[in-house]
Amino acid sequence: MPKLFQTMRGHTASVKAVAFFNNGRHIVTGSRDTTLRIWDVQNGTLVGKPFKGHQGGVLSVAVSPDDMRIASSGQDTTVIIWDAESRQKVFDPLVKHTGGVHSVCFSPDGKRLASGSHDCTVVVWDAETGAIIATLKGHGKWVFSVAFSPDGQKLASGSSDPTVRVWRTDSHTKFLFEVHAHQDWVQSVVWSPDGDKLISASDDQTVKFWDASTGDQIDQPCTGHTGWVYALAISCDSSFIATASRDMTVRLWSTKTHRQIGQPLEHSDRVLCVAISPNGLLVASGGLEREVCLWSVGDVLKQQDEHERQKDGVDNTEQQPRLSDDVSPIPPAEVVPILTSTIMMNR
Repeated sequence: MPKLFQTMRGHTASVKAVAFFNNGRHIVTGSRDTTLRIWDVQNGTLVGKPFKGHQGGVLSVAVSPDDMRIASSGQDTTVIIWDAESRQKVFDPLVKHTGGVHSVCFSPDGKRLASGSHDCTVVVWDAETGAIIATLKGHGKWVFSVAFSPDGQKLASGSSDPTVRVWRTDSHTKFLFEVHAHQDWVQSVVWSPDGDKLISASDDQTVKFWDASTGDQIDQPCTGHTGWVYALAISCDSSFIATASRDMTVRLWSTKTHRQIGQPLEHSDRVLCVAISPNGLLVASGGLEREVCLWSVGDVLKQQDEHERQKDGVDNTEQQPRLSDDVSPIPPAEVVPILTSTIMMNR
């Protein structure tokens, strides 16, 4: 069973967004109480004062690859880029959208920022100047999720229309293809770390895998949630995903078998956001409870690794598990950046 490692309390309204810093030692959260907060993963305490600047609930947060900046978006239709240390705005709020901004994400090099909005558009910004690079139109309804590909050349967006669209965003912005992905709103989209797959989560209670080049579905969907799936995150080694749902659970899934790993991580109310630590040993989740839970998942993932190797006929004495009991969930040094997706709008 996954173990509750830490509980972080302080927000005064639902926690809508969570992201790990790439150093793995801190997380940032965004809430309908209009603030962002940074937390120490080891002891669960608030680091410094809350970030204040949004005039409505915060719907999404993202951390730059160098951990120096944080992007946030909100119901007030703005995007704000913050200096992570000083907690000051790098420049005035970015204004272009005409509806709540449900998702933000940095490009892998940190030079661009994408945002998806209730106004049905995706905007790509210059993260260093705040200038608009491109406005992407095509979705018929609200855009809930945006995600850059690992090489930074493409951008995926998920919508309540309910499709996933893929765009080329390197030198010349170009629409590539659309996937009629689900039977209900697409709440969250992420890329696999190798860029070969897209994964989408939906209010139809399923998670699906797609070929990122063709848009073809890969194998069967992940099924088991009994409520809308609000958020999705993938581990850096691509071995598992975590999902957050209206059914008050977080669930882990194998990206190889698309089957659930272990038992659900249970909350007492709707879970609106989820993130995975860079080393894959912790899962952070938050929602209507107004708190953030940190779960230690190393043991259950180790058991899953051993089970899959046995099934494949691999001798356990010849290969060390991906995760070890003596590995601390808090990394002592630099780690590889994580790919996450934050919560969009819930009904």
